Amino acid sequence: MARSRLVFLLVAAAAPALQASSCNEEYDSHARSIPLDPPSDLEARREALRTGEEPWHGDPKRVADHALRRHLDLHAAPWIVDRYKAFDYEVKESEKWGTYVVRGYTYPSGHVMRYRVKVRPYKEIWYPVEVSRYKIHQLPDDRDPHKHSH
Repeated sequence: MARSRLVFLLVAAAAPALQASSCNEEYDSHARSIPLDPPSDLEARREALRTGEEPWHGDPKRVADHALRRHLDLHAAPWIVDRYKAFDYEVKESEKWGTYVVRGYTYPSGHVMRYRVKVRPYKEIWYPVEVSRYKIHQLPDDRDPHKHSH
């Protein structure tokens, strides 16, 4: 945790210098990842899926949506008032993270916020094991002829 905070602070401190330099690069500013304990009621969730009471347990995208809304402070996220839409989420696999679900949002400023939920299967249901978010910043290229010089 301390390392991710340090990286975030270093990126935040370096941002003005990077913006002043001539580059066209992206960098990420990561917030702290939140590990989640495996739920103790996996069989109850499985039964809720089977009875149709809580069908979302069988869909990793819906599980990710529930986890983001429950475990991250998203009151200021513009998309939080929207209902769940499957096309806003993408299920991915990696050797490092296993199965995870990503949701993004592009602000009018052009900054991109990404949300990631690591999920694990239990028989035919899914459950979250970690939630995180990070912002992608596009640094301007000072050589762009359409930009005004200072």
